[in-house]
Amino acid sequence: MANAHVRALREETGAVATVRAVYGGSGEYPVQLVQEDGLPDVALTVFANELRRILSDGSVRGYVREILSFVNWCASDPVTRARQWHWNAEPGEVRQAVRQYLTVAAECRITVRPDTLGLKASYINATAGTRINVGLLLVALKKLYDVLADHGLYGWANPMVHEAARQTMGEVRRQRREAMRAATGRAPMPAISGVDAPPTDLRLSENYFRLVRTQWQPQSIDDPDFPRAVYAAGQVYGWTLREMCITRTLFESGARVSEVVGLTAGDWAVSQFLNRFHACNKGSHGRRVKTLVVSHQTATLYRRYFDDAKNGWCAVDPEQLTLRQLTRLARRSPARLDHVRVYLTARGTPMTAKLFRDHYWTPALRAAGLDADPHLARHWFVTNALRHVERGARDEAALARRKQELIQYMAWRSGEQTLRAYEHLERSDSFQRRLRAIHQTMRRRERLAARPVARSRVGSCDGEHGSPVRMSADLAYLLGEDDDDS
Repeated sequence: MANAHVRALREETGAVATVRAVYGGSGEYPVQLVQEDGLPDVALTVFANELRRILSDGSVRGYVREILSFVNWCASDPVTRARQWHWNAEPGEVRQAVRQYLTVAAECRITVRPDTLGLKASYINATAGTRINVGLLLVALKKLYDVLADHGLYGWANPMVHEAARQTMGEVRRQRREAMRAATGRAPMPAISGVDAPPTDLRLSENYFRLVRTQWQPQSIDDPDFPRAVYAAGQVYGWTLREMCITRTLFESGARVSEVVGLTAGDWAVSQFLNRFHACNKGSHGRRVKTLVVSHQTATLYRRYFDDAKNGWCAVDPEQLTLRQLTRLARRSPARLDHVRVYLTARGTPMTAKLFRDHYWTPALRAAGLDADPHLARHWFVTNALRHVERGARDEAALARRKQELIQYMAWRSGEQTLRAYEHLERSDSFQRRLRAIHQTMRRRERLAARPVARSRVGSCDGEHGSPVRMSADLAYLLGEDDDDS
């Protein structure tokens, strides 16, 4: 539940619940943020319902959760109460409240120093004791004050934005435009054009609080039998065609579990119910901006799943439509298929990612002694796809083209950066595999050195067979015995 996080933090910090979220209402404000007296907090309620216009339901709950944690903590913390640092006060007091919350409740370390523009900013470092999503909190707070200002419910400038940032950033951009005109005789081209190289020497930010992030590192799954092990675990646990179709789609398409369980019959109809689906992407707000491709064997399982009148989709669909009937609808009324979900529960309601993860994936893998999240299937797909791309490319041009094809298929918004992270991990794994061979050679040398007869002959011949012992270049380097001058 969205309020579980709030309750847990309240128990740890002693905060009093002054505002709580109520979902599922009707009318203009279906989300109500209610105070202790039962009346809604107008500003927070407006904020929550404004979020519903631009974010998914899950994201709205995440934003509201972090805001409620902050608001309720401010109402009970003795320091913020004594100094009257209210969340709806003037910018200076709001910043003091945020700093107090991050250092005391969230156990973060904050350093105040000038950034590259000379603006003093607060840099936040999460610690082992940090139990909140600091990044989400900062985004939610910034959005909160933007929304309240737009509705006339906050009378000052956004406290999460540095006062002098926009003026300073505008001056930097003006200087760059003048430098470009002086050098080329023209104004800079838009970044999307690709004509001018993007500036990488200076990062511009208007945020007063900035989270110090470590670079995201993907996970690599090298085991080619990983999918087969998951399928076997599901079969033993009693998965039906529904769970098997979801899992095979995860491994074969590289999609997120939320994207797979959110598929509709309209998404499948684009390939005439074969092996391609349209799908939404993270941050696309429900728009179908990517294509998922599965094997023809998995497409056959989909058709079996749909027409299984006993345990499949047809058995739980309220209208009991068959695949043949859906094919007719695709010709006569295709828009209707956009409201027909591919994955349904036993009650005929849409399957969710949480339900699949908690009641099917995790119990099955745990029973088989496996510890893996469904998202690892996406990492497994990318790792193996990248390896296939690198092995199959004949030259650098073909390699670059295939990498771009992979980026486009995955619909990565920061494609080059994400791909570099995977390539870095792949190089690290490759060297670790080389290290295994190096360690084996080192063990052979140790065994030879332990033999009295061979001790004087190590590096020249094998003590048992009398054959020369050839030291690999890798081993020589690690042992410090390579000759750079040779």
